[in-house]
Amino acid sequence: MRRKAKRDLLTLTGVIVVLAGIVLINGYTRRDALREQYVKMRTAFEEKHRGEGVEVVDWAELHSVTGKRSTGAGFPESLKKKDGRLVNICGFMSPIDQFKNVTEFMLLPVPMTCYFCEAPPMRDIIQVKLSKPASMVNEPVLIGGRLRLHEGPKQMFFYTIEEARWNEAVKDDEDQTDKVIGEDHRVHLQEGFRKMREGDEEQLLPGYTPPEAPADSAAPAATPPAQ
Repeated sequence: MRRKAKRDLLTLTGVIVVLAGIVLINGYTRRDALREQYVKMRTAFEEKHRGEGVEVVDWAELHSVTGKRSTGAGFPESLKKKDGRLVNICGFMSPIDQFKNVTEFMLLPVPMTCYFCEAPPMRDIIQVKLSKPASMVNEPVLIGGRLRLHEGPKQMFFYTIEEARWNEAVKDDEDQTDKVIGEDHRVHLQEGFRKMREGDEEQLLPGYTPPEAPADSAAPAATPPAQ
């Protein structure tokens, strides 16, 4: 009797282990499928705005950020050039402490639910500070605002978007392209200014000097008003 009970217990334990494995595998499969679905949604949303002429930051650029909270972030040069500039980026909203009329939230490349119990890496979290309150949504949004990079250890976030607009694009308020004068053109300008300072002033071309009034000419007297 005891052998049978022991055998049944082992069989039941085996069944539980198998079922747990199936659930675990299905969970990972479902998570990967959800992640892929959300990435496609965000990518299509990004392409829509790019097609409208909006310059959108790619999350791949943020994925090149290294480091962790205890050590601090290592930012690529391309991202450092955007520090303090107006940028646009698409992502999913994740609440910090409220869901309605929020002025601050986290922006992620995929929703938090896609991670299940796994916390997203620091490089995938952008702190957003809105200029006007908005409500949380479960679809991708466009966030436009001023990017701030946070360097040094123990930072709560690697980056923040301030003065942010919800589903509204912004344009960079600084000229992205530096104006460079060619060396030959620069030398030509310098030579021209040198000649102006050292040479004699050229005579005006005929017709450019004002005509002289005759010496005996006088202005006609004003006609008195009629009485």
